Amino acid sequence: MKKLGIIQNPNDDTRSFNVGASDYSKHTIQPWSIWIDYNLNGFDADIIKRVLRTKDGEPRSKDYEKIIHICKERLRQLENENRNSESNLLD
Repeated sequence: MKKLGIIQNPNDDTRSFNVGASDYSKHTIQPWSIWIDYNLNGFDADIIKRVLRTKDGEPRSKDYEKIIHICKERLRQLENENRNSESNLLD
């Protein structure tokens, strides 16, 4: 639990505040904990971050638009990886 930041180290207050307008520090489990526990790549971690956050001044729909954009890019990458793998098999 310490590794995930769920049990706080009394000498480290990193998770007790935010830099910016998000509200992660109000919650026991922060996105970082999920990223670490599931060993997520950057794209999956970004999606989790956007699902979990509430950001003042930005409509919730904007997060979902960003999630869709991230998903489309990740799908593009996976399709390219699959094409390259199939091409290597034919060589």
